Amino acid sequence: QLSAISQQIQIIQDAIKTRSSPINLLGRNIDVNFNSGIFVTLNPAGKGYGGRSRLPDNLKALFRPVAMGAPDNEIIAEVSLVTEGFVESKDLASKIVSLFKLSRKLLSAQQHYDWGLR
Repeated sequence: QLSAISQQIQIIQDAIKTRSSPINLLGRNIDVNFNSGIFVTLNPAGKGYGGRSRLPDNLKALFRPVAMGAPDNEIIAEVSLVTEGFVESKDLASKIVSLFKLSRKLLSAQQHYDWGLR
């Protein structure tokens, strides 16, 4: 399935690089927005992410990998609180993150628990 779209993605990427528009995709002429891009994200392999498949090599060749690091939850929480008008956001963010860490550690693992900062 994923391999089938690699040809269309390559046509779009080539049009963006060469700034040529319109392009023909599946028998239709389509205008290309040169300020656009195509991005692929994958969930990490592991528990709770059933059905994840690897990208085929011909599709993988069209993209550059990007390494992701773990976010700083205290900064994220602090910024979220500040934007909502909380004055003591730094202290409150620290307490919220501590609560989430303890909850993740002490409560039973269940699918409906998400202790990230979504």
